[in-house]
Amino acid sequence: MSDDRPAIPKPLKRRVLVEAGHRCAIPTCRHIEVDVAHIVPYEKCKAHKYENLIALCPNCHRRADKGEIDRKSLRMYKANLRYTHDKFSIFEVDLLFELYRNPPNYGELFAKSMSLLIKRLLDAGYVTVHEDKRPTYNAVEAFLIPDVVIITEEGRKFIDSLGLEHNW
Repeated sequence: MSDDRPAIPKPLKRRVLVEAGHRCAIPTCRHIEVDVAHIVPYEKCKAHKYENLIALCPNCHRRADKGEIDRKSLRMYKANLRYTHDKFSIFEVDLLFELYRNPPNYGELFAKSMSLLIKRLLDAGYVTVHEDKRPTYNAVEAFLIPDVVIITEEGRKFIDSLGLEHNW
């Protein structure tokens, strides 16, 4: 950074970091050490504007500066962040990506009492919860045995619509 380049104002930097959950905005990365980067380089735009700032880990930041991650992709990542994280929690997004990575009929075990954590995914029809069919011997065991969460075709379409590569 040159001496005549002003620092990004702290409230603006905080807003960008919160938008990304203090993680790299690229969902296949999600590294926790992040920089606030300009989508259009500061040298060209000479401004710090929210719409042009994105949280990137040092590796992704360097790759973007080299052109390995193009500006259009960075804009898509930022747009996806705003849409996705306004609608779903970080936990829900991470779960959806994890379910997407697994074979279609494979699910994640999930405590019955925790279904409230994925309520928005359930409401959107992106996941389903299936009762674990293992035999139980009492009410306590029945409560402790987890359900299985499985991604739906709609959930897969949603992840596909984000326009991300699937080589996580």
